[in-house]
Amino acid sequence: MPFNPTPNAPSTNAKVTITFAGLLLLKPDANNRCEVGVHHFSSSHLFQVILIVNKPQRPPTVIRLLTGPLSGLFEINATPDPGTGVLGFAPTPEPFVRNDPNNNALDFRWSLNGRALHANADFNDGARPVMRLNAGVLYTPNLTLPSIWPELVRGPQRTPLHRLAADLAAAIDLQPRSKIVLSWFELGDPRTLDLPRPADPANTIYTVALVNNPPINTPIAHDELALYYKVLQVNGAPIPPTSRFRLEFNIADPTTDEIPCMPGLLNP
Repeated sequence: MPFNPTPNAPSTNAKVTITFAGLLLLKPDANNRCEVGVHHFSSSHLFQVILIVNKPQRPPTVIRLLTGPLSGLFEINATPDPGTGVLGFAPTPEPFVRNDPNNNALDFRWSLNGRALHANADFNDGARPVMRLNAGVLYTPNLTLPSIWPELVRGPQRTPLHRLAADLAAAIDLQPRSKIVLSWFELGDPRTLDLPRPADPANTIYTVALVNNPPINTPIAHDELALYYKVLQVNGAPIPPTSRFRLEFNIADPTTDEIPCMPGLLNP
């Protein structure tokens, strides 16, 4: 089942925001949660989980929670469970027409959807273990510039995408007496963290950044889709090279931060 759509705009200043950047694949599970496949078949991409704490009238505090590949399930759970699952901000009906000038810039469908390219696509063990999120509204916080002009290419076929989600985010507005519980393993040891943190001021807001990017000065240009195909499969088999797409841009060097390693969806 797909992420349930909601026409209600998410808060871009939510109590807790989860951000997704780099080689990550987001898909819904049978319980309306979001599973995040973390691509680890690229030596140039480093996975990190970073907590950014924004206290009132103070500069942000940045805290590293995890660096390196996951060794087990990483969970981000609103508790008590609100029961809504993870929604996708989609203010207009399907289909999403990418060149409609009235599109909302926060629409989560700006992200490239692997299941729109290949029915039943899923990730293999190159993107497992996963992270799992039980609540929030997915949206696009940043779009590529119009001048970059991304296109999907397969053989002679060229499909303009117009703009792409450079990253994704999930907004979680906590109810009174609710909290977010993060739980994971680091070097075999269990870790947990509750948000809000008890000692923080009441108006503190939090960002949990999931980042799987190369350094900004990585000298080797690369096709993000070619990397994604290393961890994608259909019915348990790799996608044949003749069926694969390329992603091309209207500039010579796609390693600029204006064309980041974007996360993708696997949304039925």
